[in-house]
Parts: sequence; structure tokens; C-alpha cells
Amino acid sequence: MPVFQSEQELYDVLGRFFERVAETEESKELIASTELGPGYDAYVQYIFHKPEAKITWTEENGKLKIVCGETELRPELIFEQTADVGHKFWLGRLDLQQALARQQIKVRGPLVNALKVLPQLDAIYPAYREYLQEIGRNDLLL
Repeated sequence: MPVFQSEQELYDVLGRFFERVAETEESKELIASTELGPGYDAYVQYIFHKPEAKITWTEENGKLKIVCGETELRPELIFEQTADVGHKFWLGRLDLQQALARQQIKVRGPLVNALKVLPQLDAIYPAYREYLQEIGRNDLLL
């Protein structure tokens, strides 16, 4: 049985968590230090399957903005995976390099940009676990 039963549940959990991450100092520093390539207006898009969903990270007024659902934004980097794989990744239970090698996560765009933020992910993993507890979704921690 999939972790998320619907697209809306995925947005309610993972989308809202990303919105919280967008408010952190690390995210603000990342935006300030990252320049999008020509023709792109979003940093990253996560395409999920089972259920089908998209979450895009872009910039608005110098801040990271999270867009859930279909969008006309053109992301520089796209990560495609099942929602279960994405959930395990943000829990810190899935190594990005191994997931890429096993094709559990497929990437389009400059992977070097994704690898730059790997050190910052160690601070995000516990925040996701804490967020799930905070919203009463301990069932997703199992």
C-alpha cells in the first residue's frame, strides 16, 4: 500500500513540509548563492508517481516558493520517483547516490547542482521526521 493515498495527501504532507523548509536560513542562503541557467525559472521539480503529483521549487522576491501541482515553470533540475521513494529519501532512509545508481530516482538536468546541496540535507532529514510528528502523522514514520 502506498505511503500517500492521494495527490492531495502528498501535497498536504510533503508540499507543506517543503514550504516550511523554504523559510529556513539555509534555503535563503541557497537562493542567494544559486543562479538559474538561461531559459529556466525554477530550481527543481519533483515528479512523483503512485500517486501522480508535482512539486516545484522556484524563487519569488528573493525567497524560495513552493508550487504544488501542474505549472508552466521550467525547472533546471527534475527528480522523478515514486512517492514512496521520495518519502524514504526525505526521512533520510535512502542515499541519493545509491537511489540514482539503482534508478529509483531519475534526474534530468545538471546533477552537479543537486550534489552541491547534499551536505545541507543532513539538517533537513530530522526536520521532516519532526514535522510528521508535529502534524500527527506518526504512521508515516514506520
